Amino acid sequence: MSRRARLLVACLLVLLLSLPAQAQDSADHQYLQDRLAGDDSLNRSRAELDQLGSEQGLLGGEIADLQLSTAQLEAELARTADLIALSEARLESIAARQALIADLQGAAERALERAEIALAERRRLATERLVNMYVYSTQHRTALSWKVSDVHDLENRHVLLTMVGEHDKELLASLDAAVVEIDERREALDSLQRTTDSLATQEGEVLIENGRNRDRQAALHAELQARISQLHAEIEALDAAQAEVAAIMASRVVEIELEAAERDRRRAICFGNPRRPLDGDGTWIDCPAVGVVIPPSAVRWPLVDRVTSEYGPRWGRIHEGIDIAGATGAEIYSAESGRVDYAGWIGGYGNTIIVDHGGGMTTLYGHMHGFAVTAGQTVSIGQVLGYVGNTGLSQGSHLHFEVRIDGTPVNPRQYLL
Repeated sequence: MSRRARLLVACLLVLLLSLPAQAQDSADHQYLQDRLAGDDSLNRSRAELDQLGSEQGLLGGEIADLQLSTAQLEAELARTADLIALSEARLESIAARQALIADLQGAAERALERAEIALAERRRLATERLVNMYVYSTQHRTALSWKVSDVHDLENRHVLLTMVGEHDKELLASLDAAVVEIDERREALDSLQRTTDSLATQEGEVLIENGRNRDRQAALHAELQARISQLHAEIEALDAAQAEVAAIMASRVVEIELEAAERDRRRAICFGNPRRPLDGDGTWIDCPAVGVVIPPSAVRWPLVDRVTSEYGPRWGRIHEGIDIAGATGAEIYSAESGRVDYAGWIGGYGNTIIVDHGGGMTTLYGHMHGFAVTAGQTVSIGQVLGYVGNTGLSQGSHLHFEVRIDGTPVNPRQYLL
């Protein structure tokens, strides 16, 4: 729950605790518990809180799953970054090798060029010697041999010419070998360069693919982070909704507490003065409505006049009340405080009023001429209920009066003062 929601609930709890101690302590505990348990508004709020809690639980689980996925993505991103760094390092190494190979190739090209120049020069000289040797005939060489001083000198000259020829031959052979070696080295360097270029191409492709993976992973990571932020926002909204529902519940609890306290205050008045339960403003308190059922020990006469028929057997059946003579239109009074359960026509009773006095006691007033109260109205002892009449099965104006305990008629004489 968010800080704002917790603060709101705390304030409502403080308000609830600040109710008058009398209202808290004197309330009927069972009644209060029943009201709290059976209140539709509170039950709906409880169900709504349960639903909000379930939604929060689901969102929390989704956040946990997303956080796990995010952690895995972050690990993948770290590994991808390491692969990219490794590829970049390899590319730097390959570039250095390519530069070194380029230098070696340049040196080999220059060496080959020098060797080819030297070989060409040597071949030119050898060619000139061959041409000269061809131009000078055997006679010239013979003549040249005549100019020698002796045979030893001639032998020396022959050896010298032979050595020169062999030297030229060896030099040409070495130059040819150098050219071949340089060609082989250049070919090896070219092969190495091709291999290095291929490695660079492959590494470049790996680097590009790793870069694409990193971009995809980063995009997915951002999407997950956005979803997590959205879920947190939804949880904050649920927190606010929970706080609002909790506020409604706390407010309703306060109302029920106050209602229970008011009910208990009225109950105290009813218990304290069951014969005259008057509120502070002078209004009559409906004691049965607040759960106070105290059977009266006596009732007053609803009509002061002579009794023309007592309770008991009459004309082959039980006369369930007493008949009191009275002039038509005379006032009929409530024998005890209570609530009018019925005011209307009942068969032989004619116009009838039934008053519930609590504790299972009711009184019935029959054959009335008219009513002064209505059904559901609370009446006090001695209050005018209606007027003497001759309605229903009646042989003259009088009041038929009954006292019933738990619905069974009893002799009113045992209750009348």
